[in-house]
Amino acid sequence: MADQLARLKKEVRQAGRDYERAADALEASEFKLEKLDRQLAATEQELSEARSTLSDRVAIMYRNSTGLGILDVILAADSYEDMQTRLDFLYRIGRADAGAVARVESLQARLAAQRASIASEKKNLQAATAARRKANQRLQSKLASKQAQYEALQKKASGSSSGFTPGIPKGSLGWVFPVQGACYYGNTWGAPRSGGRTHKGTDIMAKSGTPCVATLSGTVKSKEGGLGGKTIWLKADNGDAFYYAHLAGWAVRSGRVKKGQLIGYVGDTGNARGGAPHLHFEYHPGGGFAANPYPYLRACE
Repeated sequence: MADQLARLKKEVRQAGRDYERAADALEASEFKLEKLDRQLAATEQELSEARSTLSDRVAIMYRNSTGLGILDVILAADSYEDMQTRLDFLYRIGRADAGAVARVESLQARLAAQRASIASEKKNLQAATAARRKANQRLQSKLASKQAQYEALQKKASGSSSGFTPGIPKGSLGWVFPVQGACYYGNTWGAPRSGGRTHKGTDIMAKSGTPCVATLSGTVKSKEGGLGGKTIWLKADNGDAFYYAHLAGWAVRSGRVKKGQLIGYVGDTGNARGGAPHLHFEYHPGGGFAANPYPYLRACE
C-alpha cells in the first residue's frame, strides 16, 4: 500500500508544481507593479517640484521683462572686465532657465514611459491571474480524484494487520504528517511575500476540508483573524511549537491533543483567499524562531 500511496503523490506532484509556478509568476507581477507604482509616484513628485521651479523662473522673467538686455549690459559696463562679468551672469541665468525646461521635459518623458510600463504590467498581471486560476482548477481536480483513491487506501489499510496508516507516517523527529490526504508541497522557505516579508513555513496544498492532525502531542489554542485567517498554535510536550494557518475550520479549539489527532481542516482563510486551499505549516524549535519544516516533512513521508 505504501507503493500505491507513493504513486498517488507522484501524480499530484506535477499539478502542484504547475500551480506553484503560476502562483510565483503572479506574485512576481504583483511585486513588479508595486515597484512601478512607487517609481511613478516619485517621478510625479519630482515633476511637480520641477514645474514649480520653472513657474517661479517664468514669473521672475515676466516681472523683469523691462530690465536690462545685452545692449544695456554692454553700455552700462564700466570696463571690459565689468562687461564680461555682466554677460557671464546673463549667460548663467539663461543656462539655469534652459536646464529647468530640460528637466521638466525629461521628467515628462520618464513619466510617460512609466505609465506605459504600468499599463503593460497590468495586462501581464491579468494574464498571470488567469493562469493561476486555471492551474488551481487543474490542481483541485487532481486532488479531488486522488483524495477518493487515498480514502479507499486508508479504508483498506484500516482493515488490514499491516499497521500501515496513510497520511500519518513518522519521521526522524517522531512527527506525524500534518495533512491527512492527497496533497502537494514544495520547499518555499524564504520565498518573498507581500509587504517585504519572507515565507516562514511550508504550504501543503490539498482539497478544501482535508483533515489536519496534530504533529506531536501537546496543547492547542485556536485564533481567527489577520493574514492567517483561522489558525491553531500547537505547543508540543517537548517544547517545540507548530503553527497551522488558513484553516477552513477547527476540530479542536483548545486543550490537550494527542499526536495524530484531528484538529482542523485545510482551507483558504486569511490572505490565502483566491488561491489554492492549503495548510501553511510552521515549525518553531523550542518555541522560538521559525525553522524550515520542509526537510522534516519530507522525512515523514
